[in-house]
Amino acid sequence: MKILCLGEVLIDMLSQGAAPKDGNMPAMKPFQPYAGGAPANVAVAVAQLGGRSAMVSKVGDDTFGAFLKEMLEHYKVNTDFVWTTSQGNTALAFVNLDEDGERSFDFYVDNAAHKHITEHDLSTIDCNKDAVLHFCSGSLAGPELIPGTEFILDKARQEGMMVCLDINYRPAFWDDTANAPSRIDAAAKRVSILKASREELDELYGAENADAKVQQWLESGVKVVLVTDGGEPIHYITTSFSGTLASPKMEVKDTTAAGDSFIGGFLYYLSTKVNNADEFDSWAASFENVSEATEFAIRCGAFTVTQYGAFSALPTQQDIAK
Repeated sequence: MKILCLGEVLIDMLSQGAAPKDGNMPAMKPFQPYAGGAPANVAVAVAQLGGRSAMVSKVGDDTFGAFLKEMLEHYKVNTDFVWTTSQGNTALAFVNLDEDGERSFDFYVDNAAHKHITEHDLSTIDCNKDAVLHFCSGSLAGPELIPGTEFILDKARQEGMMVCLDINYRPAFWDDTANAPSRIDAAAKRVSILKASREELDELYGAENADAKVQQWLESGVKVVLVTDGGEPIHYITTSFSGTLASPKMEVKDTTAAGDSFIGGFLYYLSTKVNNADEFDSWAASFENVSEATEFAIRCGAFTVTQYGAFSALPTQQDIAK
């Protein structure tokens, strides 16, 4: 199956080491540009493992936009649906790393190019049962993004296409964070696979309500929910079973694309086991199938935290075999 990844492709400006010393002059850490963006990371993760993926996005008619398209093509991601616009600039994310490789973000996404994806653009995409549509909550983060996202979700449902949502909640993306819980909840009830972190669930719905919210999503038709928790065990949940799998202890350098590597690994593994959406329900009803896919995904994420960057940190089959 082919994985279509909808949303932002952007430049991650990743902090590098300590600030340069120059007497008493204040200085910032240097930043190195990397190709990134959560949906784009997933597209590259699938392609790196040998799967078929395509990016659905817009970039600015600028140096960064040209670089991102070249990088996606370098990693063998289909860019037929990566449009260029002069209406907005390619988005930037400045990522500061602490000593444990954990991140803090400063996003520059006002009038970002990916916010100009239109229903007309998306109408050119063939939504069929032989593909999976993957997106993140960033595609719900502002009023300019919602019409296109609603359009493609409706089209996917009408055509019986599988849909995967990674909540990947970034408050700085949102026009008003008060809108996030309800928008994400409504979208979650329309997908087949959902990934969230425990931290996201607690922040959006409260720690005391998080498990109940997951059950609501399952009752609404979600087949598999995957809950990550930093370095703690991963929890996978369906209507008929649940389980946990431990993450291996790794030397963490950078967690930037770890979650994207995890869900990309899961979708790649799934794409090699089922031929279309009609086969997914029976596949997802097997404890062994979901457990094996989750274990593979964990190995992908574990490798990624040992590398710097986003695209460049995503594993190949050879990396996973090691």
